[in-house]
Amino acid sequence: MSLAKKINLKDEEKIIMVVRPYVLAYVWKYMLGGAFLLASSFFMFRLFFYSWWGDVIYVVGMLLGFYFILSALLKNRGNMLVVTSSRAVDIHRLGWFDEIISSVNYLDIKDIAIRKKGIWQSLFNVGGVSIITKSENFALEIFHIHNPAQIQNLLSDVSQQYKQDIKVSNSRVIYNNFIRIIPSLPDGDLQEVKRLINEQLEPNLNAQNSK
Repeated sequence: MSLAKKINLKDEEKIIMVVRPYVLAYVWKYMLGGAFLLASSFFMFRLFFYSWWGDVIYVVGMLLGFYFILSALLKNRGNMLVVTSSRAVDIHRLGWFDEIISSVNYLDIKDIAIRKKGIWQSLFNVGGVSIITKSENFALEIFHIHNPAQIQNLLSDVSQQYKQDIKVSNSRVIYNNFIRIIPSLPDGDLQEVKRLINEQLEPNLNAQNSK
């Protein structure tokens, strides 16, 4: 399934960035898996010499190696924060067949926080990003990402742009509705509208005349 279908991307919505955990966050799993595979391969012929239980040890070692590597790969590629033009979507994979997809609209965001825990994360500039909603009953979190401050700034900028676009869109809707009802307004209301328009235009006209 494509990412657009997975998050139910809307027609006018665009994916701006996909943020995944830093590969070094799971390096210990890759190393452990590699160690099992290397040890099993190195002692393969010696294990085969010990009959069936040697075969069992070899198979178990290989399976553990592949399990740790595939588990790390699943965590690294399966967990992500999708930043779109109108919302943030968190895809959190709990297991091989267990996945949670949550989203929050930029209008519902109260705060965006980052956290770096320990010397390792501070040294490699790795941390987590938490998106807190206005209700404070729900938050999106993604951990072990590289340069979390950059993602925080990106989310803040996209959120502000989205809110500004909403204001412009609402103003355009109000304007269009106003234009439609002008022919049906009585003379008294038209005079009041004219007066308000003149009040708004007068400072600009005076400024132009004074130049």
